[in-house]
Parts: sequence; C-alpha cells; structure tokens
Amino acid sequence: MASNNNRKRTNKKPKDNPLWGDLFTRADSDTELTGKHLYPEKAPESVPVPAPTRTSAPIRRSYPWLSLWNKLNVWSIAAITVFLVFAGYLYWIVVNMWIPQDMRDIAGYTDKGVARDLTAIVRNANGADIIFTEAEINRYLRDTCRIRQDGVMAIFSRSEGVALRIHDGYAEFIIDSIIGSSWHQTTAVHLSFHPVTEHGRQSVKVSFCGGEPMPGNMPRGGSIGRVPLPQHYMRMLQPSLESLLTCYKEFFDTIREQGYCPTFTEGKNGHDSTVRLSPMPS
Repeated sequence: MASNNNRKRTNKKPKDNPLWGDLFTRADSDTELTGKHLYPEKAPESVPVPAPTRTSAPIRRSYPWLSLWNKLNVWSIAAITVFLVFAGYLYWIVVNMWIPQDMRDIAGYTDKGVARDLTAIVRNANGADIIFTEAEINRYLRDTCRIRQDGVMAIFSRSEGVALRIHDGYAEFIIDSIIGSSWHQTTAVHLSFHPVTEHGRQSVKVSFCGGEPMPGNMPRGGSIGRVPLPQHYMRMLQPSLESLLTCYKEFFDTIREQGYCPTFTEGKNGHDSTVRLSPMPS
C-alpha cells in the first residue's frame, strides 16, 4: 500500500512552472500560425484592369480608296486623267472610222438610170456653159469607173464603187470599200476648184478641202468613216486620185483645154444638186 506520504505527493497540485506551461500549453500565437499553415485561406482572384483608352481623338473608319488617294500626289492624278481622256478619244476614233457614210441619199449611185456620155458632151460644148446633175455624174461613174484595191489590203478588201456628193462650193469624192465579206468602209476626199492667174494665164487650182473647218481653224480635207481628217492628211489618198485622173484623162484634158472651172451647188427645195462648168474669163 502506498504510504500516506505518497498519496499526498500524488494529490498535490503542481505549482505553476514556466517550463511546464511552455511544453504543454499552446499560445494563441502558435495556434494562429499553425492554422494559417495547415488551412491557408484562398487568395482572392485578381480582376484585370482595362488598359487606358485615348479619348482625345475620335475613332476613324478606314477606307482603302482614301488611303490610296492620300498616297497619290497631284501630278499622278493629272497623268491618270490625261491618259483616260486620250484612251477615250482614241476609242472614239477607232469606232467611228468603221461606221460608213450612208450613201443611199446620193442621187444616181444605186438607181438603174441610163448614164449619158459626159466626155462627149464636154467635147462638143465649144466653150458653152454645161450643167450636170449629181445623178448624171454618179451614173456615169457607176458605168465607167472600176477601182481596184492593190497592195496588202487587197487580201482583205475590195472596192464596191465611187460616188460624188455635191455640197455648196465643194464636193465629196467617196470611195466605198468592203472589208471581209460585207463590212463597208467609206473614205471621202473634199474637192474644191478656184480660178487663179499664174504667169499671166488663167488656170484652175484644185484644193483638197471644203466644209466647216476643224477645231483650230484647220482646213477639213475629208473623212474616213465619220472621222474628219485635216487637209494635209489627204496625201495618203493621192494614189487613188491619180488613178482616177488616169482613167478619165480625156475628160479632164477637155475641161482644161476649154478653160472650164467647176462650180458646185447643193440642191434645195426639191432642186437637184448640180455642177456647172463655166469658162474662165480670158
């Protein structure tokens, strides 16, 4: 049995001991430290901060054509404008060159009337005035004139006929050609005659001009299709005109020998267009 002294020793309350408390008691600070490490709190999610925006300048929409316009300078725009105008004018020329004149209104070109021998009439006139109508001249050309296409173009084109259209003060000598199978193209030369005095003698001057002048007061010499041509461009048709003079050498020689000067008058108010052959004053 335990002695009383032992019981007393056992039941005796321990005295407050700093070391005892340090080993078997927990400080509040230890509890907090341990809890934070064992059960850490979830960190709050970070909220993204929007980037600062510029509010001083308004938002502009981008246009591709505007950026291209800004890159081009004044000279580039001027060069493009000139090119477009030139291309449009060239296109107009090419298209209108292949639009033929309407020759159905030329008297005597398509009718079946009988042609008179104009050469014999001029030969027997003996210096008297002679008047030929447009229909008489074109019937005579229809029965006597045959124009043949030479050179490289002979493969692609052939001559359909020639005609004379009379205006006031001048006449159009028109060559009607067919390109390919049925495509018509007309080439016209303006002819006018004027009496002149050279070396004391009267003679007739032939000019390849007539009608309204072109822009810049440039003399109009003819046309290809519906495109007017200046006077000096008629040199291109000089071989055709020389062939015409060769075919009617007797006719033109008689006119020159008798001193005739042709005068053209356009028909109005139902009257026919005429050419008058009058002798020049000596």
